[in-house]
Amino acid sequence: MGKKLVITLDESATIKYLELSRNLTEAEVNADCEPSSRRLIIDIAPEHYGSSVSFFNNNIGNVSVDFVDD
Repeated sequence: MGKKLVITLDESATIKYLELSRNLTEAEVNADCEPSSRRLIIDIAPEHYGSSVSFFNNNIGNVSVDFVDD
């Protein structure tokens, strides 16, 4: 049986991601551009240090990282 790596943004990071993404999409549409893709960077550290997520180059919060059975 295999394993999956599951990365979950905390509530605060999710809210920040949605707000930043919404603002970027709105600006692109208003400039008559097709909305671009998004870049999330996940920094996974040993549990006692915590893991984080960045939206492009801006840290937006914490993530939890778990291995689950497939």
